[in-house]
Amino acid sequence: MTVGSASSSEDNTILLIETKNGDEGVNMDMAIVLITDYTLMPDVKISVVPPQQGNASVAVDILKDLETVLDVTGDEDTKKTYVNSLITEVTVTSSGNETNENFKLNLFMKPSVNIGPTKDSVRTNLSTGVRVEVVFQCAMYNTSSAKWEDTCQTIYDKEDPSRGVLCLCNHNTSFAVLMSAYEIDKGYAESQTILTQVLLGLSTMGLLATLCFLLPAKALRTTRSSKINICFTSALLLASLTFLLQDLLIKEDGSGVIKVKTIGCAVYAMIQHYLWLVVFCWMVIEGFLMYLSLVQVFGSHISKYMLKFNIAAWCIPIPFPLIGYFVFTKDYTVGSFTFTEHGYLADTMCFIKPESIPFFTLFLAPLILVILVNLVFFGLVVRVIKNSKSSGNISDEEQLLRQLKAATGVMVLLGTGWFFGIFMSVPGSRGFQTSCNTPSSS
Repeated sequence: MTVGSASSSEDNTILLIETKNGDEGVNMDMAIVLITDYTLMPDVKISVVPPQQGNASVAVDILKDLETVLDVTGDEDTKKTYVNSLITEVTVTSSGNETNENFKLNLFMKPSVNIGPTKDSVRTNLSTGVRVEVVFQCAMYNTSSAKWEDTCQTIYDKEDPSRGVLCLCNHNTSFAVLMSAYEIDKGYAESQTILTQVLLGLSTMGLLATLCFLLPAKALRTTRSSKINICFTSALLLASLTFLLQDLLIKEDGSGVIKVKTIGCAVYAMIQHYLWLVVFCWMVIEGFLMYLSLVQVFGSHISKYMLKFNIAAWCIPIPFPLIGYFVFTKDYTVGSFTFTEHGYLADTMCFIKPESIPFFTLFLAPLILVILVNLVFFGLVVRVIKNSKSSGNISDEEQLLRQLKAATGVMVLLGTGWFFGIFMSVPGSRGFQTSCNTPSSS
């Protein structure tokens, strides 16, 4: 069932409602009430201020409001929230009864105020460095608690929010599109970004130097360990370069060569995702090779080992970015309006969306698995180093120093520094996250 304006033009459509009850051939009755008096839906916790139609300064006012609140109290519950659409009360019954558990209520709602694309809706507080963004959120009004609650899924195009907002719900009640500003970056996020770029840039130069030393030396590059190191270094160099080049190719304001949320952006994100997974695979291979060389020793020969290792490292990661993009990118349609939910792509860059299911399952989980496996190899190798006997007349302190140097070298080769990178996805203080960022980037 679809309800909309009488005009056939999509630009003039302000409301579309589509219901699905899960059962074919079941008659449904729908009652719709459009409410323009916002005071009928008071919220005791959030200041709800109805914006004027076409008032372009409202978004700016919201940003200033939140920035001021964060500077003083840091409490987002005190910020203003604007009702940015008609309040629509919907009641649907199926053959005179309440709707079943398969009931779906999808609404298309046209915002009253256009907040503009991402470059206009994001602001940075110059004094604190905090970045905030004006966003839309579908909400229902709970009459029992007298407050608006986020119980619906919200989908809209952040680069063109004036097209409208899709609200995907599974219940009857009063709905509206709320507009408010939310903090998207802490004040130290920019400094962390600069730190990452500097350290990753230095790391890239080190990788280039490593290849320059290994490739010309025939005696070195023909050994098994050097061949693995060359492959590992090459994969890490490619992954680092694609990450560093992103700032040149992709701009938040859409002026870059690659536009955010486009097919080109998706391809670039999948390439980055794939290359880092290849790096993780070579980390495991490095650990396995070190185990064979220092622990197992006898019976460590593997026929056609380079072919097998390359097939494993370059083929195993292929499904991960494909699953991430095609499974978590979904199209939703209400009437003639179709919107895409990018569950895989980040909002402002061409990489996996942070703190999302694809990020945790298809990127962070493989990294944790690799680190755990390499920690086992690391423990076995360190035990061999510790039990090794010293040659010549050296003191216990010198022997301990040599063992520590060897253990540190093993730790770097096995990529266990990535262990600190895991904590970058956990909220924490500035010092904690920066300290984790340093070893993981370098």
